[in-house]
Amino acid sequence: MPSFRLRYALTLASGEWKSFWSSPAGGLSILVFLLLSGLFIYNSVASYALLNLSAMSRGGAMDATLGLFSASLEQLGLIIMLVTPLTTMKAFSPFNAGGHLDLLLSLPITRLELTLGYFISAFLSLLLLTLLALLPYLFLIFLGVGSFGLLLNSILGFILLISAFVAVGLAVSSRALSPLASALATLGLLALFWALGWAAPYLSRQVAYVLMGLAFGPRLTHFSLGLLDLNDVVYFLVLTIVGLYLARSAGR
Repeated sequence: MPSFRLRYALTLASGEWKSFWSSPAGGLSILVFLLLSGLFIYNSVASYALLNLSAMSRGGAMDATLGLFSASLEQLGLIIMLVTPLTTMKAFSPFNAGGHLDLLLSLPITRLELTLGYFISAFLSLLLLTLLALLPYLFLIFLGVGSFGLLLNSILGFILLISAFVAVGLAVSSRALSPLASALATLGLLALFWALGWAAPYLSRQVAYVLMGLAFGPRLTHFSLGLLDLNDVVYFLVLTIVGLYLARSAGR
């Protein structure tokens, strides 16, 4: 069995990184990401201002950190979910469609190196977009809304979320027969797990407990509120490992 060579995975990741950002998918990703994140931040600020005025008219005030900073960070997770399929859809599916995966694996690179190369490229692409979208939050912190500690905790949450999303996307791509099918299936699967948290309040307590444990949203919320729960960390890490294992083992 060939030994694992990190430099092969990094070389592939570098090539995929350059290919992605020079492709229409890369341009579409940054357009969608920055446009939607800007709209969400604007909407959060406008909504907070209106709700805070209403609260002040009754002699109270809203917590800016909870009502503005944390709430808009949660919405950023939805944008990551929308863009993830664009970063993973061309990993394995084009080779599956043409039946050329065996030919690709005949090159001096193992399936593990291939999987990790694609993972590193997609992960870093999404992380870069996320960090760019977080720049306006530095201005909010300067105005006294939120804190650097809260932002750093949220970044940790996004790192774990992106890892899990990319791993799921690669697992789907490894079994899809076209990039379009891979993108749609990845988006559908991620959206399903995100929507579980929305459905929970309308179901029985036992079912709601299970759904909240499986959903992405509530776990990301913990990070955006400054909470660091080991269960959340383990959840995302397990999902990442399982996704990468499925991507590596497909077609064997």
